[in-house]
Amino acid sequence: MFSRYGFVMMIVFANTKGGVGKSTLAVHFAVWLFDRGAKVALLDCDKQRSSSQWIAEAEPQITVTAADTPENVALLAQELRQSHDFVVGDGPGGLDDLSRTLLILADLAVFPISPSILDLRSVAQATGVLKYAHSINQGRPEGRLVLNRMRKRDTISRELQAAAPNLGLSVARSVIRDLQIYRDAAQQGTAATRMGARGRDAAAELTQLFVELLTDKLAFLEVGDLNNEQTGRAHVRKTVAQ
Repeated sequence: MFSRYGFVMMIVFANTKGGVGKSTLAVHFAVWLFDRGAKVALLDCDKQRSSSQWIAEAEPQITVTAADTPENVALLAQELRQSHDFVVGDGPGGLDDLSRTLLILADLAVFPISPSILDLRSVAQATGVLKYAHSINQGRPEGRLVLNRMRKRDTISRELQAAAPNLGLSVARSVIRDLQIYRDAAQQGTAATRMGARGRDAAAELTQLFVELLTDKLAFLEVGDLNNEQTGRAHVRKTVAQ
């Protein structure tokens, strides 16, 4: 095992449907970890390959691999674990055998959900597949629902936030809003966390979410000032404050 920290962690972003911001969060998580000194790999299993292309522009030093069969996923995940601190998986827009394999291999499964009726219905399927992974993998991975692309004045956004605790998955306290900066970042081949003052609000939200996702797992990330994201790396060495 390569990791300098005594562990390797695989985090998978998955959902039963596309269009929920899964790839956007996967790319930003990979860049966020890299900017804190971690050696990061992206395993892209989405047929659109949008996260692979985005990462290749945003940060060429992040290892990018793609897989389109369960066998390739298992092989590549094992190889990447041997040479990286974190493996970030971008799952396909569906929960087929490819997604099941990713979830079985993951330490943490993140299910983004955006404010739509179809997304609400997709959670039941996601919960079912997660339970399948638990049944053959000793209760792993932990699953977390993330409310993504939320809009303050949107009725369904408020309804989703109210209903989320009853959807059968643990819900992240941190919420990601529907901000133009994410679309701008994709167009410019960068990450919102690297866009200075323009990306400050998005950077603060993302940092809050990522710290929350990792706090119970790690004691090594130096998060710095949540409201003052910088492009330079902060070495991974301090305990995350609860």
